[in-house]
Amino acid sequence: MKKSLIAVAVASAFVAPAAMAEVTLSGAINLGMEYGKSSAGSVAGNTGVSGTHFGATYSHVDLESVDDIGGGNKVIFHYQMNVAGDSPGAMGNTGAITNRNSFLGIAGNWGAFKMGNNENVYERMMYTADPLDGAAGPGGNLSMLGTPGAGRVFENTQNPSAGPQVDFYRRAEQTIWYESPNWSGFSFEVDYTLSAYKTAAAPAAPSINPTIFSIGGKFQPEAAPFYVDLAFEKHKDMFGLDLITTAAGVAGGGGTSSDDTGIQIGAGYTIGDLGLHVRYEQLKYKEDGVAAGIAEEWKRNAYWFAAKYNLPSGYIGGEIGIAQDGKTNVQKENDTGAKMFSIGYFHNLSKQSQLQFIYGRMDNDDRGTYAMTGQTGPANPGSTGQVVHVGLKHTF
Repeated sequence: MKKSLIAVAVASAFVAPAAMAEVTLSGAINLGMEYGKSSAGSVAGNTGVSGTHFGATYSHVDLESVDDIGGGNKVIFHYQMNVAGDSPGAMGNTGAITNRNSFLGIAGNWGAFKMGNNENVYERMMYTADPLDGAAGPGGNLSMLGTPGAGRVFENTQNPSAGPQVDFYRRAEQTIWYESPNWSGFSFEVDYTLSAYKTAAAPAAPSINPTIFSIGGKFQPEAAPFYVDLAFEKHKDMFGLDLITTAAGVAGGGGTSSDDTGIQIGAGYTIGDLGLHVRYEQLKYKEDGVAAGIAEEWKRNAYWFAAKYNLPSGYIGGEIGIAQDGKTNVQKENDTGAKMFSIGYFHNLSKQSQLQFIYGRMDNDDRGTYAMTGQTGPANPGSTGQVVHVGLKHTF
């Protein structure tokens, strides 16, 4: 529910009369108590840990303004603030208010051009299909899709000062993008980050130019019970292979440039109150300038299945994910995969408030390092991560 800001009316009392665009306020506060646990895993000397904490999945406050400039075109502004409550480091947060999806752009019957900070379309394909109220939350599919493991959950920058990056779900900064109109059920989006973090060459280090290109299309005719989507994303000079090989204990990486790619295809079908979803993803990491005889490529496939059943009181959602073993250009890396299982019940208290009960579990193979969102402790090789979430969501 969006509401006009009283501040607009107050401001008008202190300035010369002028036309002002209406500003709206909306958002969601999604806060829960979580019990997280991770086991010691397969490496001698590692220990397990458990604990309790707050989780604030997709908690945000949005400011939005639209200005009609004629000819069917509008200037659009959106600023989204992350709300404190997340654990430090989650989604790049520090525990303070930070920027989320924010942009300035122009929209018309031809589509929309936007610039700012936003979730790439590759990520959006995954989380819009997730039945657990957003794929970034506990039990969500972003614990497995869009990542090869390496103990990483939710990376957000292409700045080389932050080190190598592996994740294919991200809120990219320095981004421009185009969103198409809907043509009889088909729509697409193209995102591209600017070369804001390009480095100069030095005698001992080559120039690197970290950029992200993301494109995705979806076919979902109006009132149809099905959808199909396809997305591709490419990361240049983000050196994900360095993190993957280190986590797996494999000799590799250390190259002078990199090209990492992700491709996914998904589909869904609704039968009455039951919604079914399936998704396949392949991630591939490649570096040039790697020393001979060690890994210069890593590839992994993953499969995901989910169901959502609507009830008079809310809904039940569940999902299963399977990440297969990775392969390098040298050999198959056995036991680097994982399996995840999640289930949740969402009880509607009103049109704006909801109780949430979620359980998520990630079982790594002996060398797998996938992390379940909300687990306490690191994703040790071979570990099992678990989380129980009891929360309250309020939208406005």
